Amino acid sequence: MKEIVINLIENESENTKLDFKLEQYPIGKGEIKKSEFLKDMCAFANLASLEDKFIIIGVEEKNGVTVGFKQIEQVYDQASYQQFLNENIEPEINFEYKEIVHQENRLAYFRLFGNNNRPYLFKKDYKDNLLKGSHYRAGSGFIRTGTSTRELKRADFDKIYAQRFETADRSNDVEFNLKIGGFKSTELRASYYKHLQVDVTNLSNKSIDLDVEARIYNNKLMTSICAQNLEHKLYTERREKSMWAYTSKLDQMMPLHVLMDMGIDFKNNGSYTSYNIKPKKGTHTAIRVKQKGSESDIFNGQIALVFSSPAEVKIELIVRCNDFPKGPKTFSFSLAKEEIQDLFDPFDF
Repeated sequence: MKEIVINLIENESENTKLDFKLEQYPIGKGEIKKSEFLKDMCAFANLASLEDKFIIIGVEEKNGVTVGFKQIEQVYDQASYQQFLNENIEPEINFEYKEIVHQENRLAYFRLFGNNNRPYLFKKDYKDNLLKGSHYRAGSGFIRTGTSTRELKRADFDKIYAQRFETADRSNDVEFNLKIGGFKSTELRASYYKHLQVDVTNLSNKSIDLDVEARIYNNKLMTSICAQNLEHKLYTERREKSMWAYTSKLDQMMPLHVLMDMGIDFKNNGSYTSYNIKPKKGTHTAIRVKQKGSESDIFNGQIALVFSSPAEVKIELIVRCNDFPKGPKTFSFSLAKEEIQDLFDPFDF
């Protein structure tokens, strides 16, 4: 984050999402003018953009561009700022407040993020301890426009409440990565059995719930089967051919293979094999990916590819989400025969 802030200082000018302040906000006990902090934080939080917003302290600007620095003397505790905000503004504003050193200057910054519960308004009347200090009424709010701040108008409230009933399209917030490799289990160590691993990353600052179906398209040289079913089939065949197959010691020497619930529904549809992740207990969706988080091998190691020879692999991931207003989104992948060839030894087949 330090690199991002320094880049803003050196290469950006003040704009709707960036403000430079020469001096620290005064919110300590006995300070007589604290309203500027409340007003600025309220104005940035009320911006509709989901991008991070920054207020950088200790920067001297001219026409919105950095021209120098004024080292700050005191860095307040973030909790003090949060408490002061919570006492006067609702709902709670998400932000982080940190110190940085740039060109031997002690600076600080506020980063506002994930504030999607607009409007942010004064919960009670507020007045500075000055004869002609700022006075804000309960229920009032501010918004940043360009490099200035103004009070929310009727049109602003209409727009905010209208947007609340619109579902933002988050279909570009998720990214999938596929890997093919060998299995570690005893039954599936043969080189012509490969494991398809599917990882998902949430690129946004808000958690997201997903239902994911994988479709593996079969061909003459490659088919797909649930790994646990394949293990069960191979173990059963080995059990039937063992030296204890027709003796009373069979169950003792080779106990029955028990299929476990791996949380995956598997179905062979002829031209393709489908895998669906079951919702976890107590939830209605299969996967929850935290903000800026990732989930690895979301199909729990159950996608097995069975090759008789290297072949092209075509895969579709059909993703459903309440935040996809246009319906399910399909992510298509194609692995060329040459890519698959590299996974095998020339003597594997």
